[in-house]
Amino acid sequence: MSYASNYDELDMNNPAPRCPVALLLDTSGSMAGTAIEELKAALAQFLRETSEDEAAGMSVELSVITFGGTVNIAMPFAAIADVDHEIPDLVADGATPMGGAIQKGLDALSRRRQLYQSKGVAAYKPWLVVMTDGEPNDDWQAAAEKARNMADNKKLNLIVVGIGPSANMAILAQISGQPPMKLQGLKFKKFFRWLTDSLRMVTSGTVSNEEKIRTAPINSFADLTGTRI
Repeated sequence: MSYASNYDELDMNNPAPRCPVALLLDTSGSMAGTAIEELKAALAQFLRETSEDEAAGMSVELSVITFGGTVNIAMPFAAIADVDHEIPDLVADGATPMGGAIQKGLDALSRRRQLYQSKGVAAYKPWLVVMTDGEPNDDWQAAAEKARNMADNKKLNLIVVGIGPSANMAILAQISGQPPMKLQGLKFKKFFRWLTDSLRMVTSGTVSNEEKIRTAPINSFADLTGTRI
């Protein structure tokens, strides 16, 4: 793959302000089969469609962090325009260390923001997207509280998505600080298209107030019963 090999690399020839997105994906054993395959296809679509937008392709910097048995940086930060369309290998196995993944995602975003500041690169508010079909099997409360407080203080766009009937929506609500999104079936592609559309609005400047960035309708992929964003 063509993305940078570590979090300290930054393309200074890219003049665009950066929008860091940490995508935390549940790859525990319960995701095996159709779910993980649909997730892979949707992630490939996300890379392709976001890169096709000139502003978003240069501004959005994506990192993929998986949590299945262990927490793993499957893809370090890179501008989506610089990433080929081959997705990181996603293998469903193990339990669900979601708390560790959230903490690693927050640490990675903080480090990336510090890098922007040290290089004088402008940046949008970071995004932390958590997708799971279960519940944490590790200590998650401290990391969740940190993420929730950052979101409450307008320092983070926090998106939490429950997948399937076994997703513990009560715990996910504690992580997000509000009712989380609930995916209709395995509509990963429609969710990621919504995410692409939202990031396009941010990086194109068509949304002047970041509190309104998530304006694209979610009814195409979300179970709206008890859902708000």
